Amino acid sequence: MIRITLKGVRGHVLRFVLTVASVTLGTALIAGTYVLTDSINKTFDQIFDSGTEGVDVVVRGLEAGKTSNEDGWPAREQLPIGLTDTLRQVPGVARVSPDLSGSIVLVGKDGTAVRNGGSPTLGYVAFPDDPALDLVAGRLPVGEHEVAVESSTLELAGLHVGDGTRALIGGEPTDVTVAGEVKFGAPLAGATLVLVDEQVGQAVFAPDGKVTSFSVGARDGVTQAVLRDRIAPLLPARAEALTAEASNVEAKKELREALRFINIFLLVFAGVSVFVGAFIIANTFSMLVSQRTRELALLRAVGASRAQVLAMVLGEATVVGLAGGVVGLGAGIGLAVGLQQVFSGFGLEISGGLPVLPRTVIVTLAVGVLVTFVSALNPAVRASRVAPMAALRDDLVRPAKGVRRLGTVGLAMLVAGVATVIPVTRQDDVNWWAFLGTVVLLVVGTVLVAPLLARPVIRAVTWPFVLTLGVVGRLARENGLRVPRRTAVTASALMIGVALMAGTSVIAQSMKASLSDIVDEQLTADYVLNGGMQPFPSTVVDEARALPGVRSVAGVEGVPVQVGSSAVPAVASDAQSTGDNLEVRMREGTLDVLDRGQVVVDGKVAESHHWSVGSTITATIGSLRDHTITVGAIVEPNQLNLLQAEMLIPRSLYTEAVPTAMRGEYLAFVKLAPGADREKVRAELSAAVKPYLVVSVQDAGEFTDDQASQVNTMLTIMFVLLALSVVIAVLGIINTLALSVFERTREMGLLRAVGLSRGQLSRTITVEAISTAVLGALLGAALGLGLGVALRRGLASQGLETLAIPWGMIIALVIAAAAAGVVAAVLPAIRAVRLDVLRAITTE
Repeated sequence: MIRITLKGVRGHVLRFVLTVASVTLGTALIAGTYVLTDSINKTFDQIFDSGTEGVDVVVRGLEAGKTSNEDGWPAREQLPIGLTDTLRQVPGVARVSPDLSGSIVLVGKDGTAVRNGGSPTLGYVAFPDDPALDLVAGRLPVGEHEVAVESSTLELAGLHVGDGTRALIGGEPTDVTVAGEVKFGAPLAGATLVLVDEQVGQAVFAPDGKVTSFSVGARDGVTQAVLRDRIAPLLPARAEALTAEASNVEAKKELREALRFINIFLLVFAGVSVFVGAFIIANTFSMLVSQRTRELALLRAVGASRAQVLAMVLGEATVVGLAGGVVGLGAGIGLAVGLQQVFSGFGLEISGGLPVLPRTVIVTLAVGVLVTFVSALNPAVRASRVAPMAALRDDLVRPAKGVRRLGTVGLAMLVAGVATVIPVTRQDDVNWWAFLGTVVLLVVGTVLVAPLLARPVIRAVTWPFVLTLGVVGRLARENGLRVPRRTAVTASALMIGVALMAGTSVIAQSMKASLSDIVDEQLTADYVLNGGMQPFPSTVVDEARALPGVRSVAGVEGVPVQVGSSAVPAVASDAQSTGDNLEVRMREGTLDVLDRGQVVVDGKVAESHHWSVGSTITATIGSLRDHTITVGAIVEPNQLNLLQAEMLIPRSLYTEAVPTAMRGEYLAFVKLAPGADREKVRAELSAAVKPYLVVSVQDAGEFTDDQASQVNTMLTIMFVLLALSVVIAVLGIINTLALSVFERTREMGLLRAVGLSRGQLSRTITVEAISTAVLGALLGAALGLGLGVALRRGLASQGLETLAIPWGMIIALVIAAAAAGVVAAVLPAIRAVRLDVLRAITTE
């Protein structure tokens, strides 16, 4: 039976290759995901290891909370920089450096800010005894007008040692000279790095004389643990000492947790591709069983048992799955290279190579074999249960009543899915696990109902071809209707990809429409100063506020707030500037409570925490631990969405909670004075922000477009990943048509004998492919639209208050599906028109 199994594989090479391709594409994304994430982990491991070279003990403030602000700094207790002298006196200490860092944006040779996508622009102090830095040219900086620049940053800037330029150091524009070039021990993953001397670093990064941590190096012969134990008793109450090794392990673990979403995100799409491939595999083996009835019957007649027939079919499936897994593993490595380039476009330079860990190999091969095995199980069982005499009569076509029975079950599942999706997607929340179950119910229900829907849909789709092509259109229609279950299963593979694209489009379009409505309803400011997620100093707000045509400026300064285990995004604000620039609907109280030291919270957050006006809250705010605040007012839900916040805190509290070096605005809303010349003020604003490099002046429409572009970027990424499942579905159409051509060899020979031309036969197959693809696209569009509308309803409380249907995108998907059908028909049509008429007629 093993020889027969392998012979069956060798005897149908094209079928084998197409089926393997369906497995390969799904497993390739799985392998590529693991290789990519392992490469990212390795990249940052190298950075951590190089950054702690020469460091044996880390002294740091205790965590004030588990949250961090938009700039990524941990909410830790601040320690006095004077602790440096105490640490230097500890026996066994060779060097101590306060960890002084912040943001420095360099101006390149072309006069623009040196930025690598969304990667951070880092600024550090160049300590002469820092072993992590290697001076390769020039010297270390001295004074406020000199900097040293890391090699890759210098190359990106187009500058050389000795060149003069400008830099935004601690948010202040400064004329500087590149005094030296330094090399870091590992690539910086796309970040830029500029260094200043210690005095400048202290003035800019620790103006209040406090830092979050110190790096301590040990003398030769002193272990990390020993030095840690010597230091610990000398530390303040809110500080701790740990070995560099332990700090590294902790940092790597936290980073892996932070980047875990990338792995999950990509694996979800890999799962979709594998699921789509399962349809193709099941359909292929189902057709093969039908076509090989005589072969199976002869095997049974000469003594093969049912178990042996079952083992033979499953053996072929295992070979296909193993081959698909092996090829997918290789393709996944290539895919990882492509994904690295995609991430590079966003500023994340991955330098960790292409590590292929044993886990990657095992999971990829296991998924390939398991999915193929399970997909072929039902056709294999059906093959083993056919009696030899029935098989010899070639009577393996499932009766119509079986299709109707499954269709009835599917209809019941659809009704149940529609009935449950409404309570699952309540307007105030989404029960995600229940929603996932509903999605499965609707998808499976649609797949089971699809054979019943195939007849009317295919008749409608082929109707124009029947009118224009005559006999060709009628033949294509009858071929599609001959085995509606097969046609429906083939179309269902495409349906899943189109459904996800359609649903995603609805959510994306609704996000953009909701954002536009929020801006129209809530933004009363005339201009927005936008840092593009790069913080800019409060001096920008001060300069804008000082312009004669400006009435008020509301800066947006983010601060992490943690209440118990919940993170509450917050921004600092004052009543007047917020009221001037934003239209905020209040549920209770007024914005004036901010000036009295109280906070304003979102209505939905207040409900979830059972807060009311007058409630006192114990929270961690920035670096303030267990701080008590009072709820002074509550706004209607989603009224703070424009600020991407759920709480407003007084500016005085922000100043107390956030260290000076970590303060910064991300947005600032500008309200003009009555009668001010808009264009003149805009020109003055643009001139005022020009030295700060990262700040742009936008009106309401430009601000909306800028925010919408981020949605478009994410939508493009998701469409590219979903396109893989569509490619698999197209391969399925090719496979089905190719097997169908083989199955109808004699029929096609007779048609050619009675006068059907090669061109007509080719067009018949093409129309059949188009009808199958459009069937899948229409089912997918309907399913995706329904799920997208339902999900948008559930996310209304998160700001998606406006429903927008991207009809142009939906129509484009259907047209693209029809075009995919034309492409899918090429290979089967070529095979069909090359059939020898006489041999085809004599084929049994």
